[in-house]
Amino acid sequence: MIPLQDNALLPAGFRAAAVQCGIRPRRKRLDLGLVLADEACPAAAIYTTNMLQGAHIPVCREHLSRSGGMVRAVLVNSGNANCSTGQQGIEDNRTVCRALAERIGCAPEQVLFLSTGVIGARLPVEKVLEALPELLGQDAQQGASAFTQAIMTTDLVPKLVARSCADAKGRLFRVTGIAKGSGMIHPNMATMLSFLMTDAACELDMEQTLRRTADLSYHRLSVDGDTSPNDTVVLWTSRRTRIEPSTALPEALREISQDLARRIAVDGEGATRLVTVEVKGAPSEADAVHVGRTIATSPLTKTAVHGRDPNWGRILAAAGRSGIRFDAERARVWIGSSEVYSHGVPHPENENAAHLHMLNEKEVVLGIDLGAGPGEAQVWTCDFSADYVHINADYRS
Repeated sequence: MIPLQDNALLPAGFRAAAVQCGIRPRRKRLDLGLVLADEACPAAAIYTTNMLQGAHIPVCREHLSRSGGMVRAVLVNSGNANCSTGQQGIEDNRTVCRALAERIGCAPEQVLFLSTGVIGARLPVEKVLEALPELLGQDAQQGASAFTQAIMTTDLVPKLVARSCADAKGRLFRVTGIAKGSGMIHPNMATMLSFLMTDAACELDMEQTLRRTADLSYHRLSVDGDTSPNDTVVLWTSRRTRIEPSTALPEALREISQDLARRIAVDGEGATRLVTVEVKGAPSEADAVHVGRTIATSPLTKTAVHGRDPNWGRILAAAGRSGIRFDAERARVWIGSSEVYSHGVPHPENENAAHLHMLNEKEVVLGIDLGAGPGEAQVWTCDFSADYVHINADYRS
């Protein structure tokens, strides 16, 4: 079994490890990661809405249904998406689940095996199976950091957030979030894998809590407007710490997921700036999110940010085509802290300050107030650079 050392970043009851199993031999990096619970414990998952779906998604759905939402192990490979591989891809996933389940002494349906990487190639099952003894032994790289590195694809940096939290009575619990994602990032799901783990035990609807968490974080994230066929977010609790039924756990999950969403945005393929789109004055929160997504996915807006051009017209025009009704004469637009448009006219005297904000700050703030209601939201994205084209043009070569 995975040793306990180097797992301090995980909540009580979880351990993690990773190995290099050879799925990406040219890159010589970790490509197979495992999180193991001391015993099967409750989990929930949500998935991509893309009609093309990786083989792991139907198997994960089936396993969670058959196990009553009880999960003992989450295994993830990178470098191969096991997508568009037909029934063989599904059987390959099940084969690995059965093999891991036999080694750790649980039912196959208590294992979730996820894949991320290039679409259309059969998963090298034998390499995964041959790596399982090492992954469960002393020679594997141990801990949450190793697992985080193993699930990366075009990510430049690992994405891991671990926090101690307290309920209303001061009882401490842990929440750890791990994610991967850099390209093909857009809501429904935002293209990514993410794993939220906690040792908190309280009376919450796991799937409902996860969906609300995603609505406030991953569904407000876009890098390039494309969604992947493999997106999956898992919420998993070891139930080691009894806490009060309160907002403490949902708030912790939201904060950590928003942190991870921002980390994905700033690590977007070819990105040089994190962009926070602030929308206020929308008819509703959902309308504010929709306007924010429209601005965040506008190539003209994203390239203007890359060029450090305070082109407020692109922001206003994107909002105007979003389909949400508002009076442009009543709208306000700001970049950083500088108002560049209001009352139907631009403010060119403020554009230099807006340009300096875009030039000097790693996080660029683009804001609009529609003047049409109480709804507000933030959406996160990044700029578009020539490197994005180079990365994706060379992705399979």
